[in-house]
Amino acid sequence: MLLASAGEDSLAQAPAVKIGMLLPYTGVLSVQGIDTTNGFELYLTKIGRKAGGRAIEVLKEDDEAKPDIALTKIKKLVERDHVDFLVGPVSSVVAVAIRSYVHEQQTPLIVPVAFTRVLTSPQQASPSIFRIAETTDQSNYPMGAWMMKNTKYRRVVVMATDFVAGRHAVEAFIAGFKAAGGEIVKEIYPPLNTPDFAPYLAQAGAEKADAVYAWFAGADAIRFVKQYREYGIGEKMPLTGHAVLVDDTIMPAVGDAALGIVTMGSYTSTLDNPENKAFVAEYDKRYKTWPSRYSDAGWMTLELIAQALDDLKGDLSHRDKVREALKNALPKLKTPRGHLEFDQYRQVITPIYVTRAEKVGGRYVNTVIERIPNVRQEDVWGWWNKK
Repeated sequence: MLLASAGEDSLAQAPAVKIGMLLPYTGVLSVQGIDTTNGFELYLTKIGRKAGGRAIEVLKEDDEAKPDIALTKIKKLVERDHVDFLVGPVSSVVAVAIRSYVHEQQTPLIVPVAFTRVLTSPQQASPSIFRIAETTDQSNYPMGAWMMKNTKYRRVVVMATDFVAGRHAVEAFIAGFKAAGGEIVKEIYPPLNTPDFAPYLAQAGAEKADAVYAWFAGADAIRFVKQYREYGIGEKMPLTGHAVLVDDTIMPAVGDAALGIVTMGSYTSTLDNPENKAFVAEYDKRYKTWPSRYSDAGWMTLELIAQALDDLKGDLSHRDKVREALKNALPKLKTPRGHLEFDQYRQVITPIYVTRAEKVGGRYVNTVIERIPNVRQEDVWGWWNKK
């Protein structure tokens, strides 16, 4: 009994586990950063702000989705604040910029959103980086084959933000669509934070195409989808794309312009399973809105860390054991997305969902059309990863 009491006292006196969050809280991608944090904090409340017998302290830094600022902020978190875990980023450009630093420092980084394919490729994968977001390939490449099988779209215009995530996303779609027999008639890449898409929509409208496949996120997505509807080319060329285009978070701002848009991604608030229904109810109770893919990512990030802390009984003294605990924790979780695992590169193996934007009971939602189970990055990277 005395030994047990001493052990409990030791845990009670252990310093708090520090988690550093490197996310955009200002700028064009701030919606994603805030939603990720909301999901994270909801789970933090659920577990009483502790795991593995230790309190959890959260330190937040705004990377503004800018690589230079992100590098400065992550160095502060690691070298001055001495965080035990890192969470972030949203921007794929930032993810690429901080990758080498994280690898050198060996502080575990859980990536909830940034999905550039290179981060967990055989050439760039790091033992310290774990990604729970799908790669650009996992939810864009399969859409090409799905469209060829389930729609009459054979000639498509591609439009995307001219930065890493946008380019990589539509490159994957193009590869999948062409492999299935489709034709890309034009590629259009407006810059990040474009206020007026009219010149780019005019280019798209001039083409003889069956549909437009698009990747825009955050404030850009809101402007693009609304202007696409206003420009009036939707009847001629229906709009499709990746899930970020009409994510649950931005749907109220987009309004009826989103209706009917078919997208593909790893999460939507309408997933029909007990874990997601409970998550949506808790999220709605606290934030008075339904969760987005980013909210789910934030929730699941802390769920993963907490499970690893519990398995380690709060002992973070051996980095190899911490990394192993993180890898082994994921299959134990009952997540809103369903059963998940990491592959050998610590990239999530995840279901991917095809959805359609609808209005149900006065609320804008993405309704599931089809579920594609257990999509691995190895299944969809053959077009560029020539081993």
